[in-house]
Order: sequence, then structure tokens, then C-alpha cells
Amino acid sequence: MSDAQPKLYKLDPGPGVIEQIQAIKATAKQAGKFAAFIDTLEKAVLRLQSDPHGSGDPEYRSKHVDALYFHATFRPLAFRYVIFEQVRGVVLLSVRLYADFS
Repeated sequence: MSDAQPKLYKLDPGPGVIEQIQAIKATAKQAGKFAAFIDTLEKAVLRLQSDPHGSGDPEYRSKHVDALYFHATFRPLAFRYVIFEQVRGVVLLSVRLYADFS
């Protein structure tokens, strides 16, 4: 038997996601919560790469391509993403500040 780790999904940012993360990063720095922001973001990325189906709630399945749309909350961040099963890929559609860093 092999103790190999399951293959991670490839995680890519969609258009505008990098800018959204940078804006949230600036807000976190102003609130003195930069370390908490980085910790939450790293945990969210790991969960989305290892178990995107179990990390959020499904919204709908695309009629045109084999893709599932999801949303997930890792307080204080909210994510929308799409899973492409055939290529084991996840594309972040948006990252928003769900709650304040207070």
C-alpha cells in the first residue's frame, strides 16, 4: 500500500481576484490584523486545494462545461469559486471581506 498524499487541485485566481486580495490586505494592515489575514488566507488556500467540494456550499453546475460553482466562508473572508473536475482545477471568482477584522 502506498501512503501517497492525494493530489492537490490546482488553484488559480480569476480576473480581479489578486486586486481584491490586495485591497483586503490593506484593510487588514490598517486594522492591525495582518497576521490573522495571512493565516486565514493560507488555511483557505490549503482547504480549497485539498478538498474544494467539502470546503464550501454548491451553487450550481454549468450547463456548458463540466464545472461546479461554490461559495465558502473562512471568517472573515468569503470566496466564490468554480471546480473543474476533469483537470482537477479550482478558479477563484471572488474574494470578499465577509466581516470586519475587529
